[in-house]
Amino acid sequence: MLWLVAALSLVVMASARSVRQQTQRVGLDLERMRVESVLDSAIELTAQQMLADRNAGSAYRFQRLSMGGGDVWVEITPSGGLVDVNVASDALLQTLFQRAGGLSAGEALILTSRVRDYLDPDDSPGGVGGAEAPQYRAAGWPSMPRNGALDDLSELRSVLGMTSGLYEIIAPHLGINGQQRIEIDSAPPALIDALTGQPGLGARIHNSPPETRGSVLMTGPAADFFSPARGGGTTVRLKAAVRLEGERWWQREAWVDLSERPGNLTPWTMLSLEPTRRLNTQEQELKP
Repeated sequence: MLWLVAALSLVVMASARSVRQQTQRVGLDLERMRVESVLDSAIELTAQQMLADRNAGSAYRFQRLSMGGGDVWVEITPSGGLVDVNVASDALLQTLFQRAGGLSAGEALILTSRVRDYLDPDDSPGGVGGAEAPQYRAAGWPSMPRNGALDDLSELRSVLGMTSGLYEIIAPHLGINGQQRIEIDSAPPALIDALTGQPGLGARIHNSPPETRGSVLMTGPAADFFSPARGGGTTVRLKAAVRLEGERWWQREAWVDLSERPGNLTPWTMLSLEPTRRLNTQEQELKP
């Protein structure tokens, strides 16, 4: 009899746990739907503001919007302030993989060679540890080299040796802009810190007068990675984030082209819109 009671107790406990989990999932789904409309509105409002103030389009910045009874933080990153793996120098890619991604110098060198081979049109492995189709097949890799420039940055996951963890780390630093160098005014502080190996330098540069920023980054080991801002680009990445009760954050990311196109429903073009996702990020990491 005792064993039957114990068995029934376990069944009841498992059932209660399942109900709690389902309730939590439903609650999170409802919360996601509620904040998604707020985040979408923040992205659209920011795009409208940038169209009205073309001069601000080339500068990296945060802005705070009061919406839905709370504050929404929007990170604005012009594409010129990010790393384009299609045209970036080997030195820039190696530094990104090593300092931002945490790879050793040797690992960064090999992965850079493999990125180059993934993109170039030939079938001959280049550099140290390069890989073309035969090496992909020998490794049992699920994809083959693209042999062309990337249109979708997520395809970088398909490079032999690229892990999901490493991609998630470097993805915030990537963009497609056709530029070999990074525009100083457009670069996020975290990217400046990573490439120069000087924590806090990015924030100090952005807080300094525009005419003095170049003097800091145009000298030293990372000088070849940066260029003065051109201000001619129209593509920006907008990340809208809102914090609910406690430390629970939600974020929505969009790529927007601010150039006007006849026939569009909006004065800008939404190039991509990522699913709204929950973050375990402290507020100070999202604020300027």
